[in-house]
Amino acid sequence: MQFDRYLFAQMIRTSIAVSVTLVGIMWLFQTIRILEVVINRGAPISEFLLMSVTVIPLWLTIAAPIGGFIGVTWVLHRAVADRELLVMQASGMSALQLARAPIALGVLLSTALMLNSTILLPLSFGVYKQVQFKVRNSIPAIMLQEDVFIDVVDGMTMLIGEKYEDGLARDIFIHDERTEGKVITLTARAGQFIERDGLPAVLLQDGERMELGSNEKAGAKLLFDTHMVMIAPQDRKEATRMPIDMNEDTITNLLDPAKSPSPAYINQRRAEGHYRLVSPILALVLVLTASCGVLYGQVRRHTWTRRTIMTFCAGMLCIAAVISSRSLVTMIPATVPLLYASLVVPAILMMAMLAMPSLTTTPSNPDDRLGALS
Repeated sequence: MQFDRYLFAQMIRTSIAVSVTLVGIMWLFQTIRILEVVINRGAPISEFLLMSVTVIPLWLTIAAPIGGFIGVTWVLHRAVADRELLVMQASGMSALQLARAPIALGVLLSTALMLNSTILLPLSFGVYKQVQFKVRNSIPAIMLQEDVFIDVVDGMTMLIGEKYEDGLARDIFIHDERTEGKVITLTARAGQFIERDGLPAVLLQDGERMELGSNEKAGAKLLFDTHMVMIAPQDRKEATRMPIDMNEDTITNLLDPAKSPSPAYINQRRAEGHYRLVSPILALVLVLTASCGVLYGQVRRHTWTRRTIMTFCAGMLCIAAVISSRSLVTMIPATVPLLYASLVVPAILMMAMLAMPSLTTTPSNPDDRLGALS
């Protein structure tokens, strides 16, 4: 009916606004951590923006359920304050009928979060980890500042005169003591920071290479047009990514012990897989909690404060239950059913409370319902 559409529109707008605000706060904290690198050290801002955006699906698993909970609570309490719900209840609508809009919102949020957990999160977090790996393995290009000596790795000091985009630099000086018994000094008119075999390197142009022995007497001098220098510890091999993060792995792989990079992570990965399957239901559970807090029993304005406190306590209890169950599954794999029960049981219980409020409340006659308006 029209009243349901009215409530649903109000709830979805409020829920989106709250969710966007929560994600914005998380994004701000993420951005602050990398702001110094972006401004002071010349890191590519596009890569850091990409990192901050691709982690958003992970935050949505937290922000969306809370946004739905706050949105439903706010809209229903405002409807009580405006006497809209009081009028509709006095006209004979049951709690379940009044809860149709919140339930539709909860189903919509849970469906969206299920798609987020199964498809969007692994893809986006994989991009995030890939960019993070790339940034961490291009430290010299980020760390180097103009006219400042920087120890880029153990045994290597570098100085550049000017730094440009695309890893280009001018007036480069390198002091290399990574090889025992040798001291190598390189100067070049220009150079470019590149990646070779998974390791950072600098391609020098139009320069001079001077090598001295440990006694500082025997030495050699070489003029070159181009010369490449690897920028890594002497014993470091090709940089490879660590085993993929659980957030970037699919649920199928998480639940398969054979896909675990180590037997020590099997239980943790299994708990994460089951959590990714059941966590979207949290949005529906929190929406039902907010609905019960307002609609269960007789709707009265003078009980607003008490109901609000009880509703928020119940919501926090639901969140704590699923988080605790996930931790328990990590330690005791046999408790997997408890993780599902931590959300399915509250959902069934609250649906029953909305459908059969007469089990614990005495039906009021029409005069009592009309008296609630006063």
